[in-house]
Amino acid sequence: MIKVNAQVVYFSNSGNNERLAKKIAAYYTITATPIVPVNAYPTSYAALTTQAKRERFRHVEVPIRPLELKMDTSMLILVSPIWYADLPRPVVTFLKQLQRSYQRVVFISDKFMVGFGTCGRTLRKYLPATTIIEKVAASRGNFSPIMATLGSLRGCDISL
Repeated sequence: MIKVNAQVVYFSNSGNNERLAKKIAAYYTITATPIVPVNAYPTSYAALTTQAKRERFRHVEVPIRPLELKMDTSMLILVSPIWYADLPRPVVTFLKQLQRSYQRVVFISDKFMVGFGTCGRTLRKYLPATTIIEKVAASRGNFSPIMATLGSLRGCDISL
């Protein structure tokens, strides 16, 4: 069992990223906290993509429910899909409202089709300049890239 001085925060609309976040949290014996929009997204794929596109390109502020974050962690593991080549707007709201800093932020997405798009730029915009940002493309059947990235992070109190 590996312990990390981290917290998992995730956004998931379909459940794929929720399962991934909970798998990571269970493996590292840490908690997984969801980012939950105040108003649920549509269940219809067409309606969801229309709304997500509108939010993304009009920079809509999507209200989210309050999150309880641990204050004694040095690493944030952020799990989220990539919508229209960027972070979904509820994740952007979370980053804007973040009241603390982390030594490292590891962004993990299982919806990795054509790359991270502008996700890195968006993370950099809302995180302190001193924060180290790692990005990991997850695949459903292969957990090893995540473990390799998290296991290689020095200075984050990772121990066997």
